Amino acid sequence: MTKPKLILDVDTGSDDAVALALAMLGGEAELLGITTVNGNLELKLTTDNTLRVVDLCGMGDRVPVYPGCAYPLVSTLNPHSAQSLRPIPKREGSGTGQFGMHSDHLPLPATALAPQKTSAVVWMIETVMAAPPGTITIVALGPLTNLATAMRAQPGFAERLQRIVLMGGGDATGNETAAAEFNIWTDPEAAEILLQSGVPITMIPLDATHQAFLSAAQAEEIEAIGTPLARFVAALLRDRIAGYAKRDPEMAAKKIAPLHDALALCYALHPGCIRRSVEAVCHVDLGGGAAYGRTVLDRRANMVQEKPNCTFALEPDRAFFCDWLIGILRRAAKH
Repeated sequence: MTKPKLILDVDTGSDDAVALALAMLGGEAELLGITTVNGNLELKLTTDNTLRVVDLCGMGDRVPVYPGCAYPLVSTLNPHSAQSLRPIPKREGSGTGQFGMHSDHLPLPATALAPQKTSAVVWMIETVMAAPPGTITIVALGPLTNLATAMRAQPGFAERLQRIVLMGGGDATGNETAAAEFNIWTDPEAAEILLQSGVPITMIPLDATHQAFLSAAQAEEIEAIGTPLARFVAALLRDRIAGYAKRDPEMAAKKIAPLHDALALCYALHPGCIRRSVEAVCHVDLGGGAAYGRTVLDRRANMVQEKPNCTFALEPDRAFFCDWLIGILRRAAKH
């Protein structure tokens, strides 16, 4: 059976790091390369963190990393971006995550690995345009600036993709604001470009990822695997549990936290990990007000004139997801 060909587009903080490790060590996909983007942290840090994970997994000679867009297309909302109109005052090493989940540097040694000199957008275009049509899936785990820029720069780029699986959006909830999820909110215009592109898109939103949580007990189970990677993942999970405890009383009581990006990767490889989804017309609010960056599903039944432009995930198979994640870490320990 031919392995799917993937490009991972990331803004590596904690949950991207777990997804990267699972993609590299799971053996379920041909990972063509990794592209980085401004998002959880500024670009130089998301790139450095990505390289540290690649090094940890021993993939420095097999998986290239390409730095991408340092700024959103238009938006100046993201306080982590140098072009923000309201930047967060920041001291070295303090990180940017309000709840302490994305420090400047992952808890991994500095690496001698270097990123590729070719920009992510150029490499992405060259790679997709050279491949047979419909053979490459892009799994987008951060803001969508790189992909939108590639679509604008290269006619025919969108049509040659097999599909895009993206972690982003939310219908019942937001996280960065009351209305908007962080990845979409950081570059709303880029997200809308993708939704108008005609590419088959599956959105793995907060509605699904908040149900695909891991627990403190599972962090212990992962740590007991005993490898440096397992201990790293367990430490990240504990940090996320502590971070979510500050914002969500229910998660605090249950000692749980989601790993959003890992669920998107799981879906790209195992679509059955999503139990319930809806084929939907979805667009992004670009109005600039309180709902700026919100993903808006058109639920007007027979009144909708537009054809669905995405699959919007609603309910995961949490047991499958957790077993898949821990299973990869166990198998990696045997090699």
